[in-house]
Amino acid sequence: MDNITKVKKLSELIALKLLPIIGKKCILLDVPYYQNIGDVLIWEGENTFCKKNGIDILYTSSYNTCIFPKVSQDVTICFNGGGNIGDLYCEHRLFLFDILRSYPQNKIIVFPQTVYYQNKITFIEDFTLFSKLNNLYFCARDINTFKLLYPYLQENVILVPDMAFYIDRNSLLAYSKPLTKNCLYLKRNDCEAKNLLNPNNKEVDISDWPVLANKTNCMALPNRFFIKIHNMNIPLFSSTIDRIWDFYANKIFRKSMLMEGVKFISPYKNVETERLHGCILSILLDKTIVLYDNSYGKNKSFYETWLSDLDSVKLLQ
Repeated sequence: MDNITKVKKLSELIALKLLPIIGKKCILLDVPYYQNIGDVLIWEGENTFCKKNGIDILYTSSYNTCIFPKVSQDVTICFNGGGNIGDLYCEHRLFLFDILRSYPQNKIIVFPQTVYYQNKITFIEDFTLFSKLNNLYFCARDINTFKLLYPYLQENVILVPDMAFYIDRNSLLAYSKPLTKNCLYLKRNDCEAKNLLNPNNKEVDISDWPVLANKTNCMALPNRFFIKIHNMNIPLFSSTIDRIWDFYANKIFRKSMLMEGVKFISPYKNVETERLHGCILSILLDKTIVLYDNSYGKNKSFYETWLSDLDSVKLLQ
């Protein structure tokens, strides 16, 4: 199957799975105000999904800026997708608990997630609690996550592709640069890295997302300011800055990050990547891709669930 056909099929499947359970009004929480282009691609897909399907997003925030607004019971509480539920990135998991406590009467949907816990006892404790909540719907992003969660959540766990596949391709192509380079190796440098050897081919450019690899990148500087003021916790002033941060992230930061990602990948004919969304963005941009697994099998499981019939993508472990 070719890339464009696959994107169409996966976006149709997202709508098929989510539209029966999501209402016409929602708030979207835990969106990424940090420099991970992959997570911002997910956020963009969620925004596009809501816009195309007539779902009104009443409020958007990160885990830093959320004020837990009062909403009526017909408003769906949506939690940003990704690979954040587990004990590698505890701030997201703990924020989900805050959301569950704040909205006991509302339907809560966790958009497609890969779940990974190093501590199995913590996993059992968390999902035993989640299993008691009839208002919680959890979207599994891959078959391994689905199998892991099904004994706890039963019909409340749904297998759904990554939300980035709902992005309008034309909006990305508007940022595209001419094809001038041969191969990119998108190499991650964090706790999910598998420490693979660098390729010997001198024609391969090796880099993580530029906004992560370059700490002086212009996209990082405003966020550093907002985080610093937020952490000072000055009454009134910090809350005002948080509202400005929300506006900046929604109106400027998200689109700038999308542009950075497309400008980075679009010049390359071939992409080798340790980052799942390096692969997904490359599919959206119609590239030839080699996908390497991450440290705990996330990429392999996602590939086997959704991408194994793609002619353009090869998995290497």
